[in-house]
Amino acid sequence: MLSIIRKYYLSNRTAVNDDTDKLAEDIRRILDCRILEITSGSECLTWKIPKHWRVREGLLESLDGKRIVDFHSHPLHLWTHSVSYKGIISREDLENHLFYDKSRPDWIPYHHRNGYRYDAQEWGFCLSYNVYKQLKDKEYRVFIDTDLDNNGTLKVVDCYLRGEYPETIFFSSHICHPGSAVNGLAGAAVAIELFKKLQAMKKCRYSYRLILGPQYFAAAGFLANAQVSDIEMLKGGITLNFLGNNQPLGYQSSFQGNSRIDKICENLFDHHVPEAFRRAYRKLIGNDEMFYNGPGFLIPTIGIGGLHHPECNFDADNFDVVNPDQLVKSTELLLKIIEALESDFIPVPKFRGPLYLSRYGLYVDRTLNQKGYDNIEAIQILMDGENSCLDISHELGIDFCFVRDFCEQVCEKGLLEKEYKNFLN
Repeated sequence: MLSIIRKYYLSNRTAVNDDTDKLAEDIRRILDCRILEITSGSECLTWKIPKHWRVREGLLESLDGKRIVDFHSHPLHLWTHSVSYKGIISREDLENHLFYDKSRPDWIPYHHRNGYRYDAQEWGFCLSYNVYKQLKDKEYRVFIDTDLDNNGTLKVVDCYLRGEYPETIFFSSHICHPGSAVNGLAGAAVAIELFKKLQAMKKCRYSYRLILGPQYFAAAGFLANAQVSDIEMLKGGITLNFLGNNQPLGYQSSFQGNSRIDKICENLFDHHVPEAFRRAYRKLIGNDEMFYNGPGFLIPTIGIGGLHHPECNFDADNFDVVNPDQLVKSTELLLKIIEALESDFIPVPKFRGPLYLSRYGLYVDRTLNQKGYDNIEAIQILMDGENSCLDISHELGIDFCFVRDFCEQVCEKGLLEKEYKNFLN
């Protein structure tokens, strides 16, 4: 995961761009999957695929040759989708082409607005406020050499793993945002690692899909071009962002709030993630879920990520911000979510009345663990041949893993049967 972040975080990854293409091709090679290509200018839903942006030079200099801003020293120095401009400009006129942030005087901010405005024809520079304050000359030299045209394609990585059932849970993260390590790229790195592990599994009950590409446009492009049958099989999704950013990890619910993926996520966060927090739909990440869970599709899509880190959308979102332990823990959590999906079953009892627990080695001493004793009593009542382990844990507000493991033990004693069904159907 770290090697992917280290290799690409300083690249100029915009929506349709050579650097983004290189990352997409690397992911395709790692996962041996397909890439969906959509030509710049194409209509996807109500959205239009951005123009291809190629940067050769982006310089702001004093007339005596002192270099103030250089795109090649950091990609955030140039406004996204800046058009070419060459010439000498007055300090007064230059003001309208500068972007800085007084609240973070040492950091270079990210000017991304024009990346989402198809017809924008502007140019500009980003610089720290402290550098901005040093601009005292009457005139400056600008040299921006770029192409902004429709001679490119949006790349969407689509990795599909078919399980026993066609019903699919998808994961998504964005691979754009130039000069950023955590915002987008870290989530993609975790998703890639997750799918490497999924590919190594012998068999899955459900199918899984990974959709990686530029923010918003990848979702619009996928939904506009995928087979109707593939979209109909998407029964839940998880968007990933801000992983490994040294902030507490939490999640946001889907728009529906009560889907199976909501219930699993809520349960595992409540019982397995210290300091976990929950946010309402689009109140944590605000990403591609607005397409999948939006009008006309309504696929329950949750978001998982850390709280917003102060370095986000600045050059300070660099490799030093990344916490490798959190990347590993995020991957393990996602695997646990998949494990819950895959291992849930309906316990069908072969007994009546309360179990003689001590006879079967299942007794929990109430003087040592009153909560465990009470939970086992309640589980037996709800173990009616209709409720799954997840249903029981949700009803009681207790750990799914505790319920499943107890039911597994009862099954091993020959006291119940496990009924597996397609819970996503």
